[in-house]
Amino acid sequence: MADSHAADNLNAILAPLHVRIRFGEQAIRDLADYPKGIQSQILALILHRASAGSSLKPEGLGEPLHGELSGFSKIKAKSLSLRIIYRPRRIDGFLHMEIIAIGPRDREEVYREATRRVLRFRREMQE
Repeated sequence: MADSHAADNLNAILAPLHVRIRFGEQAIRDLADYPKGIQSQILALILHRASAGSSLKPEGLGEPLHGELSGFSKIKAKSLSLRIIYRPRRIDGFLHMEIIAIGPRDREEVYREATRRVLRFRREMQE
């Protein structure tokens, strides 16, 4: 499930809402590192945020991050003890929810990893 098919499945559900999900290559690997049951829960969290409003506040529910992650937001999954870092962008009438990192919430690790990935991620999302 941790491949482009996951995004395709989410995008089919979200099409009527004009929302698209895109995973960076490293975020796909992050997702693949979790067991299948946890992957399903992570995808459900992404789907829920995308459906409820993935834009940054005040337009959506996304709390804006700062510094090098300015323009990004997070999904907190306390029950899974992880964070999902994403960037909402409007492109061609769709709100794209671009996932850069999925990782543990302890010690800010996922934020450091997302910061290391920013340049490569921006190039990937230009394609």
